[in-house]
Amino acid sequence: MVKRYLHILLLTVCTALGCGAQPKSTVYEPVCYEDGTPVKDDPEAKALFAKDRFLADTTVTQRNDTIIVYSHSSAYIRLQLDGLPAGIDQITLVPMEGDPTVLPVTIPESGSMVLWIPKKPQKVPATAVIAQAKDGRIWSVRLPALKLTAGVAYQWTGTVLTPTPPAPRLSARALSSTSLSEIEPGEHSGITWLSGNRYAVVDDNKKGGGILHFTLPIDNDGYVGTVSMRPAAETANAKGATRDCEGIAYVPSLGTLYVTSEKHQEIREYDLAGRETGKALQVPKDLSASTITSNRGFEALTYNDATGLFWTTTEAPLPKDTFLPGILRLQSFTTDGKPAERFFYQTGEPEKSANNAAAYVFGVPTLAALDDGRVLVLEREVYVPNGNLWDKLQKSFTRMDLYIVDPVHDTAGILRKALLCTFRTGAMDLANFEGMCLGPTLPDGHRCLIMIADSQKGAGGLTSEYVKVILLK
Repeated sequence: MVKRYLHILLLTVCTALGCGAQPKSTVYEPVCYEDGTPVKDDPEAKALFAKDRFLADTTVTQRNDTIIVYSHSSAYIRLQLDGLPAGIDQITLVPMEGDPTVLPVTIPESGSMVLWIPKKPQKVPATAVIAQAKDGRIWSVRLPALKLTAGVAYQWTGTVLTPTPPAPRLSARALSSTSLSEIEPGEHSGITWLSGNRYAVVDDNKKGGGILHFTLPIDNDGYVGTVSMRPAAETANAKGATRDCEGIAYVPSLGTLYVTSEKHQEIREYDLAGRETGKALQVPKDLSASTITSNRGFEALTYNDATGLFWTTTEAPLPKDTFLPGILRLQSFTTDGKPAERFFYQTGEPEKSANNAAAYVFGVPTLAALDDGRVLVLEREVYVPNGNLWDKLQKSFTRMDLYIVDPVHDTAGILRKALLCTFRTGAMDLANFEGMCLGPTLPDGHRCLIMIADSQKGAGGLTSEYVKVILLK
């Protein structure tokens, strides 16, 4: 429950206000904002107000022989953290939209702690509290957004959680990849299901929205048949520079497509012919093109009609997000284009790095939103070493880890993720899977998750076009 207090200063005088006498005593006391009742049972609140740190911009009223001075310059947050284990070394507050603040506190051995934090009147977004131990372990909790009013104290209370996720309640089985030898090599970075065996795919090297139409039949066992492709009319006729379009999502209720431009950090709406409608999602300023790591912006885009939400994230962390390794900001949007909630997500440890690599990438290229509000996240690592052809054949690989997170119910400050499946490809079947979407439900009840690879136009013969089906149940 949110507690709100009004800061008052009571000056008791000997007789009437105008007699010139000096106050006999000064009493600082927090009073309940709603009904004026003094707060007698909160020693942290009384200790805060007794320090007289926030008196400014006051107004004065008289009540009999008492002068009441109301202070309205600051708001206050009473932060109570429970479940703190022994060994905590640092506590950091990180707003979902903002920069981290390390709290200058003495960490208790275990249990709970209470902090009072003064704030200017403002809107405070949902915030992650991250507790870190010296050995690298972390605990976190997500606290709700607040609208702070001067002279009022608000309460945040939360129990920090370990990163251990709850049971995923979903199984995933990866089928063998299908080579699309009948498709001209391209740069297929995103895919979305339209209906039946019809899909829209985005090619990041095509002009306009880069939209292609695929016919991709899937049999009752989940295996892919003969695939055909044709560019959308406006894609075929588009002129000008490419927009580096990476992610694509279909909105059945609107009958339109939304496509991300990694180059511009924009998400624009197109009709099925690939023509821009003039609408776009309202990307927050702190996720704009000027804030991202170059060429590591919006690759992912997904939409679910049951929840009415889009989801996206940057492929790699923002340059400013160094408070923990691998931190991404998952951003949702409503169908009217407005930003909705945001959550922190942390990638796992990569096996390699860009050092001594001919080609290397690690991060999140794609998402898929489920009907129950959960989101599938694909972490992808691609490594091609420097050296001759033999070195590349021996050491090149891709690693794909599919996770599930629950933004609806998870109260951790960093979304807890459960691994559903992992698979690898080597030089003989190197497949850089960048796009995925939910597809049809099979007769046995399995839901198809379809992935598509970006072959980089064949990469000189090193890669090919692939699709892959993951069976979910």
